[in-house]
Amino acid sequence: MLKHTLNRSHFSYSISYGLLTILLLFLSGCVSLNTLESGGNAILESISDLNIFTDEEETQFGKAYVAEHDKKTRIYRDPIINNYINSLGHSLVRHCKRKDIQYTFKVVDKKGVNAYAVPGGYIYIHLDLIRLAKTESELAAVLGHEIGHIVGQHSMKRLTQIYGVEILKQLILDEDSDELTKLIVDIIAAGYLFKYSRDNERESDMYGVQNIYDAGFNPEGAAKFFESMRNKQASEPSTLEALISTHPIHSERIMNVRNQIKSLPPKNGLRTDSATFRKIKRRIQ
Repeated sequence: MLKHTLNRSHFSYSISYGLLTILLLFLSGCVSLNTLESGGNAILESISDLNIFTDEEETQFGKAYVAEHDKKTRIYRDPIINNYINSLGHSLVRHCKRKDIQYTFKVVDKKGVNAYAVPGGYIYIHLDLIRLAKTESELAAVLGHEIGHIVGQHSMKRLTQIYGVEILKQLILDEDSDELTKLIVDIIAAGYLFKYSRDNERESDMYGVQNIYDAGFNPEGAAKFFESMRNKQASEPSTLEALISTHPIHSERIMNVRNQIKSLPPKNGLRTDSATFRKIKRRIQ
């Protein structure tokens, strides 16, 4: 179970700007408690890019979640596959825009195409997704996209939107802080943090394309994988159910990725595939 000890002095400082805005609205009569309870997320949209948590707190959330998650999830233990995925993942991390946390990559032996990022730098990828990727650049694009969610701190910003309202209610009503801890547990357990907005997906796509390009992979792999997903969604939607629920596929996303790729300067030696990737594919087929 997730346990999080709130450092009240640090916490009050880190959220002061966003919550002060809402508190001023409350005191001026523009916002009521009823409004907070019925539409708190809408109120916080004006500060939707705010993250009130430190890297240390995010890491603590991630470790606690992963400790429970891995007890219920069949982690694939083949050292050759795991070493390859970690090597590929960290080759991207070296070029990503957030290197201040430790990244961990894990392979999941579970039916269905899926990949997801957990706060604190934990990235999971299903065997079926590796099977779906036709080239190493496509697989790199998936990992780059998930790294992009960590870079953008999307889960923590979503948590801030809900948690921030509860903190404000506590400040006003002097509620028990145990309720706040319970809220975090419920939100993570419900998977709410992994249901990203379209803006989150666009940003993660952008980070991912730039990441794989900087790391020396052909960014066309991102567009190719999205197209494979779209085709598979049309023919076998059930195999993509988990991935589509958290990463909806829209033609707009493919178009945006292709436009971004066109804007990148020419670069020699970009890698599309490798003999190592083909060996990995044969090993897991």
